[in-house]
Amino acid sequence: MNEKKIAHRSPLTDNFDLSLVANFAHQLINPLNGVAGTLDRLYEGKIKEEFRQKQRLNAIRAQVENCIILTRNLAYLAIGFGELGESDKKTVILPQNLIEACMFHQEEAESRGIELFVNERDIQNSVRAHPDLIRQVFMNLVDNSVKYSSDNSKVEILHHIQARTNDAIISIRSKPSHRINEQDFINMFQVGVRGENAKRVIASGTGLGLYICKQIVETAHNGKISAARYDHDQVEFTIRLPNGLRGTSDRKLRQR
Repeated sequence: MNEKKIAHRSPLTDNFDLSLVANFAHQLINPLNGVAGTLDRLYEGKIKEEFRQKQRLNAIRAQVENCIILTRNLAYLAIGFGELGESDKKTVILPQNLIEACMFHQEEAESRGIELFVNERDIQNSVRAHPDLIRQVFMNLVDNSVKYSSDNSKVEILHHIQARTNDAIISIRSKPSHRINEQDFINMFQVGVRGENAKRVIASGTGLGLYICKQIVETAHNGKISAARYDHDQVEFTIRLPNGLRGTSDRKLRQR
């Protein structure tokens, strides 16, 4: 990441609450302790069946990747954001990146009976964006959706290019385990804020993920991100990014 291109600092980061850092460290330590314990059991031969060994290795990877997400969020917050130059952007294939974000959280989703589904995965819609930053947005939103969804529910992801504006529009719909109140929708993208629904599901949290998404989408890419109630009992996150490109159908992806 070119720091010269994102030198602008948000005033919110200037008064950064150090309690968030302590909470952040706590969330890193717990999964890493789990990784260490699982590796010890594998090394000592206590997990003998091959399929169980693969399951544990997949779980380790997911835990480590989650730590990477947390650390990146803190790094992005510390640097601050400014609008990106065109040289920082590349063509980002939407279904590919959305599927990868889902794969990252697949094991946790499956353990709770949650289906992750990307619509129109064979339509190669794309957008001009910073690949790492947009990937972080998708990862954070899928993580949020899985973490707070009801068991045995569905997280549905849609994408299309709006004909009138050529904006890329990505929607992520999920059914939360607890109803989100209107005030939480208003405050959802503020730094350090966690809604009542989130606190009921998971007591600890940094409150950084959605704030980071907003900064990446709106400040760095001049786009728009929002959250609203959908179909009475669901939540829909909507991302709108400029410079979208409508793709053609790739039947080979469907055959995989």
